[in-house]
Amino acid sequence: MNCDIGHALKRLRSERGLAQKDLAALVSGGLDYTYIGKIERGEQLPSLKILIGISEALGVPVSIFFGGESVAEAARLRVVQAGKAGELEKELRVLHPDDLPLVVEIVRLLNRHRRAERKKAYQTPAGSLPLAAEDGPSYSKP
Repeated sequence: MNCDIGHALKRLRSERGLAQKDLAALVSGGLDYTYIGKIERGEQLPSLKILIGISEALGVPVSIFFGGESVAEAARLRVVQAGKAGELEKELRVLHPDDLPLVVEIVRLLNRHRRAERKKAYQTPAGSLPLAAEDGPSYSKP
C-alpha cells in the first residue's frame, strides 16, 4: 500500500510540475519536503490527515491514492460539482482538433496561476523576518 500511495503521489506531483518543496509549501499546516520524498519512495505511510492535506494541495480526491478514481475522472467530477459540465462538454465536442494544444496550454496556465496564488498565501511577509546578511545585534563581547 505504501508504494501505491507513493507512486500515485509522485505521478500527480510530476504531472503538475511541482518539486517536492513546492508541494510541501502548498499543504495546509505545512509539511517537510523530505517527508514527501519518503512517502513517494514507500518508506513512510502518511496519516489520513496528511493525505487529505496533500490531496487538497494537489486538487484531487483522497480516493485517487487508493485507485478509486483516475485524474481525468477527478477533473470531470470537479466540473460536474461546479455545475458547468454540460457547458464544457458541449464546447469540447465542437472544438477543432487544431485548437486542442491551445486549450491544454490554457488549462496549464490556469493551474500554474492557482499554484502560485496558493504558494503566495503560505509565504511569510517579506519584512517580517531578518535576513542573514542584515545588520543586527552583535554577539561579540563588548
